[in-house]
Amino acid sequence: MALNYKSMLSADMLVSDIEKHTEWFGHLIRLAFFSKDTNFEYIDIPNALIDWCVREADMVDLEANTVEQLQRLHEELESVAKQLADKAKSDLTITLEDYNAVEHRLVAYISQLRRLENDVKNVSIGIDPVTGLRSASGMKNDITRELDRRERKGNPFCVCKIEIDDINKLIDHYDRHIVENIYSEVANQLMKSIRSFDDAYHLGKGDFLLVLKHIDLLDTCSVMDRMRDEISRININIEGSFESLNVTASFGVVEPVPGDKIDTIMENSKRALMQAQADGGNQVIQWQEQSALQQYATDVSGFD
Repeated sequence: MALNYKSMLSADMLVSDIEKHTEWFGHLIRLAFFSKDTNFEYIDIPNALIDWCVREADMVDLEANTVEQLQRLHEELESVAKQLADKAKSDLTITLEDYNAVEHRLVAYISQLRRLENDVKNVSIGIDPVTGLRSASGMKNDITRELDRRERKGNPFCVCKIEIDDINKLIDHYDRHIVENIYSEVANQLMKSIRSFDDAYHLGKGDFLLVLKHIDLLDTCSVMDRMRDEISRININIEGSFESLNVTASFGVVEPVPGDKIDTIMENSKRALMQAQADGGNQVIQWQEQSALQQYATDVSGFD
């Protein structure tokens, strides 16, 4: 199963934007120096990538400072380009300084895009080959980024730890191919149930983690409950037989708050998951602060 992150910034998008700006610059120069002969009209500067970055900055792996710098360079380029075009339309003399003002800002904008392009090319998002979901390699960095957004903008998000019920029994009973098919089917349902900008990870042995963005605890639990129901309805065919298999999953949900540390978030989601399993599985449990005795009881039940 392939990843379906619609809001991913790609190197192709950046290269395309550079090409569009180069073509636009050529038109601008023809307008500045040959408009009397050809009646060139000014063409607006390409805005598609900048608009996308500003719109999607909170949804993808773009730092706010990077977007702000790109936007500033682009606005400066647009401003000096319009000044040059206005001079050409008014039959005023175009000076070398006018030309340099545009060229230097275009070079600065493209240089910034090139740096961003290299960043995109060098980012290695580990992919689990069995499920097509992200692996654990970049998970903590992703959660750190969401904590930063929570701190700066107050955007809520939730972390959901999910585990297939009785996974060890399934591993003992079925061969590796069937078990991997179970993982894949559950992962497919997870991806169908979340939005394109949410993150999904397979941590191994039927252990999954979701990071749902711009959503609070109550709504997340509602989404997870529907997801839990959908997983329980999956019919997994057993290759080589007429047998089919149904599985269930347990969910532990936590909404991080300002000041939370990643280890605390992960531990709390794990504790909520363990409580769901201790209560019989196939449940969604949200994390709530517990007394030391309650935490001890949860920990003990998880190791039974």
